[in-house]
Amino acid sequence: MRSGSLTLAAAAFLFASSAGAQADFEGIWRPTHPPRMGQPDPATVRLTPAGQAEYEAFSPEKDPTLRCLMPGIPLGLVDPYPIEIVQQDHQVLILYEHFHQVRRVFTDGRTAPDHWVPSLIGYSTGEWDGGTLVVTTTHLSPDNYTWTAGFPFSGNENAYVVEQWSRNGDVLTMRGEVHDPTYYEEPYVVNARWEFDPDGEIWEYECIPEFAGVE
Repeated sequence: MRSGSLTLAAAAFLFASSAGAQADFEGIWRPTHPPRMGQPDPATVRLTPAGQAEYEAFSPEKDPTLRCLMPGIPLGLVDPYPIEIVQQDHQVLILYEHFHQVRRVFTDGRTAPDHWVPSLIGYSTGEWDGGTLVVTTTHLSPDNYTWTAGFPFSGNENAYVVEQWSRNGDVLTMRGEVHDPTYYEEPYVVNARWEFDPDGEIWEYECIPEFAGVE
């Protein structure tokens, strides 16, 4: 009995240590990256023939934000608006001032359900790798044009985005990889950066179509 008790105590200690390894992302974060800083140089993006055709056919009307639709992933991650992060046992909530987006990153081991309808924000699951939160987002809509320059997103079931979120002091960084073999010969990388803002606020946001950029 005593040996069993010690084993249970050791297991509890290991679980607590593992849980304690998770970083604290709670609070409001102010972006320090320029607007859409991760938009890659077209010369560095290796598009497939199908991707090149979509890129050349792009027009501003296809940018969802210019139609008062919320930006998708990863476009919405690098816009110049604050975010608030709330950590819970089963998920990490990312609350965006921009378009009032609510993003749920499920961290309880679930997988994306087959019935989930593709959307601009998709379905996100995450796991902790020490102090880094690794997020995989699937079920992304083909309307998810990832940049105002016109880089397309196929919305195929084999397209997804992987992000790595980590904190160093009062700085939060995100490195994302866009995987879409229909339109890209290889994944490309985007980056974002925020500073902790303990006195920050999330303000009301409203998109008025006639001022959004496209009438």
